[in-house]
Amino acid sequence: MNITVIWTGFVILISILEELDKKHFVLFGGAMFYFMYLYNQVKPTSISSKSVLLLFNVPTLILWYIIFVYNDFLSINPVSHEVFMSWFFIYFYLMLYFLIVH
Repeated sequence: MNITVIWTGFVILISILEELDKKHFVLFGGAMFYFMYLYNQVKPTSISSKSVLLLFNVPTLILWYIIFVYNDFLSINPVSHEVFMSWFFIYFYLMLYFLIVH
């Protein structure tokens, strides 16, 4: 919980600084990642495999949605919606299987 509050404070702080340029943003971001690394070395956190799968599924589902919506525009040979939805359901059922079994 502490690292979440620190990270949120970091994001708010760098978003309200008006004189922040690219070089300082990268410097502060690197410092924050180094701080998180040190914090994890002192007080390691253990995340279950179910939590990791759930955390990785959020951006993946967003990407599935973007690909589904912009399929005709982004590809030279667009995939039909039936094939795309079958791939999505295979992926979805595999993720459900791993979430339930593990």
